[in-house]
Amino acid sequence: MFFARQLFIYFIALPAAFLMLSRLYKHFSTLTPANTMTDATRMPVYFVSHGGPNLLDDTEYPPNGPIGKGLRQIGSEIISLKPRGMVVVSGHWEASPRALQVNGKAATPQPLIYDFGGFPQWLYKEQFEHEVDPKLTQQVVELFARENVEIDAVDRGFDHGVWVVLKKAGLAGASFPIVQLSLFQNESMEDHLRLGEILSPLRDQGIVVVGSGMAVHNLRDFFGSQGSSSNGVRPYVEPFDKEIEKAILDTAPESRRKAVADLAKSANLRKAHPTLEHLLPLHVAVGAAGTEARPKKMLEAYQLSVSWSCYKFA
Repeated sequence: MFFARQLFIYFIALPAAFLMLSRLYKHFSTLTPANTMTDATRMPVYFVSHGGPNLLDDTEYPPNGPIGKGLRQIGSEIISLKPRGMVVVSGHWEASPRALQVNGKAATPQPLIYDFGGFPQWLYKEQFEHEVDPKLTQQVVELFARENVEIDAVDRGFDHGVWVVLKKAGLAGASFPIVQLSLFQNESMEDHLRLGEILSPLRDQGIVVVGSGMAVHNLRDFFGSQGSSSNGVRPYVEPFDKEIEKAILDTAPESRRKAVADLAKSANLRKAHPTLEHLLPLHVAVGAAGTEARPKKMLEAYQLSVSWSCYKFA
């Protein structure tokens, strides 16, 4: 009798328990934990053209001009995303041919690097307030160590390829930490595509990846005997910029990686980039973006022998 009563209670209670569990599952399955990144919250990747320190001269580059406005739009987007952090590569930091360095070893920001000469004195007094996080630096170290890429955490301030463009974009004093990673000291597009691919998992952890260089960067023509503004935009600037655009915007996602690697074969490459350190951050960005990200051109502007084109991958 006792056993029969227990069996009766069991069969009565079991459906009710299943009903309750079903309702709980439906409720919690609609919630996304705050520390979990889904495809919908995966952080974007940006390639920005950073220019020189005089980018901060609002007379030369007005905030409402095409360059100032385009960079501010990028900065505003990043702030609205409320990222957990940012990792930036710049054309002004190359570590060694087969090894990398990343800053942010110390828990306090390091002094800025004023890696430029011949500009007005006020530019050498500019500051860029920002946060650092050694834990984010360590995350970057661990990503590359797992791929057997030699990398060291160091104490180093931001070069102007980071702090100038981020300040113009309105990111001074941002509420998230910023870490700078070096490039390799080589001109291998494949190496830098792979560098970006290794960084890509950070996007699912709330980290924005930024490649900072120039779409076209020929300072020999900019400051040399051909550097007069009366000569106008150099004939190779727009053609090479459009080659980049085609590789990024007009190529199937699964072919984008090869398309940007094939820029190495361009007849305009060494005119647009006598050296490649300002182009390779684009390859880092494409590598970090992968095939699922949709690209968008955020800015297009030509000046003498440089292109200011910027891209977003999201």
